Amino acid sequence: MLDQAEALRALVRDRVMCYGPIARPAKLYTIAVTSGKGGVGKTSISVNLALLLARSGRRVRLVDADFGLSNAEVLLGMAPSFTLSDVLRGRVEPAGAWTEGPLGIKLLSSGSGLEEMANLDGEAGTSLLDYVIRTASDDDIVIIDTAPGINESVASLLGLANEVLVVTTPEPTSITDSYAAMKVLMSRMPDAEITLVANCCASPAQATAVADGLDAICNRFLGRSFQRYEYLPSDSAVGWAIRSQKPVALASQSAIGPWLKKMAIKLDGRIRKYDFASEPALAMVGV
Repeated sequence: MLDQAEALRALVRDRVMCYGPIARPAKLYTIAVTSGKGGVGKTSISVNLALLLARSGRRVRLVDADFGLSNAEVLLGMAPSFTLSDVLRGRVEPAGAWTEGPLGIKLLSSGSGLEEMANLDGEAGTSLLDYVIRTASDDDIVIIDTAPGINESVASLLGLANEVLVVTTPEPTSITDSYAAMKVLMSRMPDAEITLVANCCASPAQATAVADGLDAICNRFLGRSFQRYEYLPSDSAVGWAIRSQKPVALASQSAIGPWLKKMAIKLDGRIRKYDFASEPALAMVGV
């Protein structure tokens, strides 16, 4: 496995050298959506936020960074022509790896059932993904849907984001894993901009209880906490949307729809306030 990982790192380095360095766009806002455990609605939230921001007039790129197990395309009912694996193997140039989807969003899939993608370690996977993301344009919004958990690959990817959404549910296991994820995130990125998303809650009061509990634990043991939280209700329409491959954001009516819209509006407001001039000088990507 170590030999294979090193071979993949070398392949990424060769690919970057082949195409040459790419400067990060000066005006690019990147959002990572992550979770401590799977099954909490992370990918559904990523997909629907991408669609709602696109509907508001934003140029949005959605990255499915669950290496080897991408399923954002399934929720969107899409069949991407290329994946991140094709970039790695030189079958397509980085700028050509994006596939246009509903409302003009552009999707980058890391592929599904691809062993080489599943074996990409944190350094190589992040370098390759960052390389392709840099082909975005000024004022684009990039949403990165990470794999669940807190392994090295996920932790490394979170470093690419201006803001991290940590998705949890009221289940005790999800809350515990969300704290573990935030602990790792805060230790690696002390200044991380974190939004807690309390999903599948029975009421706003339940979401507040989840957020207050996590906030107290974070402040007690980590000395800091997330900046804000969002509430999303439990809604059977989400399951229907997934089975139908029709995102709930495009449905005419649903219990979760208005809350997703509120969340997208507030997110858009934070993006508008983002001070692009405070960003560091453009750097060249490498491995």
